[in-house]
Amino acid sequence: MSKLLAHLCGLPAVTKLAGATYAGLSAAAFLLRYQAGWPIDSDPLGTASADPARHLVLRPGFVLSYPWTVVTGPLTEPNPLFLLCGLTVLATVGCFLERQWGARSYAAFLAVAAVVPAVAATALTAALYAVRAKTELLYATQIVGLAGVLSGFTVGLKQLVPEHSIKLLRGTVSFRVNDLPGVYTLVAPIMFTLLGSLGGVLLVNIGFIVSFVYLRFYKRTGPVKGDRSDAFAFCTFFPELIQPLIRRLSDGVYSAAVACRLITSDEGYQQAVDLEAGLGRNATAAPPPPPPPEDSDAERRRALAAKALDMRLGSATPQPGAPADDAVPPVPAPTITT
Repeated sequence: MSKLLAHLCGLPAVTKLAGATYAGLSAAAFLLRYQAGWPIDSDPLGTASADPARHLVLRPGFVLSYPWTVVTGPLTEPNPLFLLCGLTVLATVGCFLERQWGARSYAAFLAVAAVVPAVAATALTAALYAVRAKTELLYATQIVGLAGVLSGFTVGLKQLVPEHSIKLLRGTVSFRVNDLPGVYTLVAPIMFTLLGSLGGVLLVNIGFIVSFVYLRFYKRTGPVKGDRSDAFAFCTFFPELIQPLIRRLSDGVYSAAVACRLITSDEGYQQAVDLEAGLGRNATAAPPPPPPPEDSDAERRRALAAKALDMRLGSATPQPGAPADDAVPPVPAPTITT
């Protein structure tokens, strides 16, 4: 217990705030429903209208009445088991990502991975209602919880430590972090489908796409936006057998996005990488050594993140003394092994 308390006290600021908000809103929703003895009847609109937690839970039919639920909904979890799982992942993986990216970048990522999938899932549910005209789609669908954020965490781990291994069931099951997004986006939607949670299915899949797009094209690392390295290409999230097909499809989407000026081209990205490396357009430096600057920069970040994990997981105790300014401090690794 003392080790657990020490770990919780040592969590970085954004992780603490996110965990406290998530736990507080979830507890408030549970207590409101428990105190009111929320009745569930066969009328979806009547049930949703009588829900005492409707000001916190995101329902597509009430989003215009309570627009703030696109923020509170992803941070509210009515299921106690899912709440416990979410808090555990925030305290481990979230802590690791915050210490790798910094508080500001991690907070921006959390906001994108939570709110954007919630808004998109609401719009898709409304579109399904327009096609099928089923009232329960608008009022029985609850878009809640960190399912979309957890998808984003798997993408972030793949970017930072793709070759790190995860062991489950005392080492009986083992796979690389590189495969984690595929495993999660395959298993989680099946689980939510069995539970009858359309919102969970949408959040998992949309959260994966939104998080990849943000990390690939928009997240800033100095003057550089995104990570265009080949190791983080969209096709690498899929089995090798279908990667050529996925690459062709993703290249078409990329070209359309560049034409619409939604993202910068590879040439613009390369200029930013050169700027970060101190190379101007008119510089007469020697030819850059392979691999390309964007790949070497991404590999450097991955190596530093993997080193941080190894330092934490290793049995050796760090030597006393302050670390160098450019060294990566030992950070808590995501405790996924069971």
